[in-house]
Amino acid sequence: GVTRGVGGGVERGAVAPPPAETINPVTLAAAHAAGADRVYQVGGAQAIGAFAYGTETVDTVQTVVGPGNKWVTAAKAEVRGDVEIDFLAGPSELLVVADETAEPAFVAADLLAQAEHDPNASVVAVTDDEATAAAITDAVAARLDDRERADTIRAALDNEASGVFVARSMSEAVMFAEEYAAEHLSIQASDDEALLDRIDSAGSVFLGGYAPVAAGDYAAGTNHVLPTNGTARVTGGLSVDTFLRSTTVQRLDREGLAALRETVTTLADAEGLEGHAASVDARFEDE
Repeated sequence: GVTRGVGGGVERGAVAPPPAETINPVTLAAAHAAGADRVYQVGGAQAIGAFAYGTETVDTVQTVVGPGNKWVTAAKAEVRGDVEIDFLAGPSELLVVADETAEPAFVAADLLAQAEHDPNASVVAVTDDEATAAAITDAVAARLDDRERADTIRAALDNEASGVFVARSMSEAVMFAEEYAAEHLSIQASDDEALLDRIDSAGSVFLGGYAPVAAGDYAAGTNHVLPTNGTARVTGGLSVDTFLRSTTVQRLDREGLAALRETVTTLADAEGLEGHAASVDARFEDE
């Protein structure tokens, strides 16, 4: 959670990792590097409530951001309005759009990586080439048992929101991607930038075979708190914009207002707000 300063920026930042006898030192190091002022050993939905309303030991904040399980998401939905939130995010999603030039092993590795997040994760590949689709499926099956979180991955692959699909053309694959509005969109195709130009809705996009989602998670510089469940159609991911707000300022001299006078009074009269028009005309009563 964060609280903004009077002059802008974040005055105070707090994190709430899951409760444990000893907090993972890597988590503490990350919080320190991010500039957090306080660490509350709380976690879960109760941390969201504490940030929103305060307790004897937890101060309220202005904005609550970050990922969490379904209980955290439900808590964020409950407190929204009393405190700002980033958005409501569900299980992780990956859509790979691939053509015949894609390396099936790379696509499979990305699908397996995303599937290890959650049994409810959605991992999908779509291609216009049947041979590529079959090779991706075979590569996933061949590597599944080697993964440490194989049980979680298998559950994610088996759910109805995951699969490998064959489109009639890359145009149809692009239409599918736009309709899906995936949290993570990987385009592994020879004309990846041309395909991207036709897609408006995605949380974060990874172009080419050497841009795995894991690079975005940990090192490429983008934030991996991203919209899911189609909300990429209306919102972007967590970024510095989440912590900014704008204030408009107007200064007009007599000449400037004179140039706008007719426009203002005409529209004010059209709305039936005579006082608005009069507030402008009052400045020119000496004419």
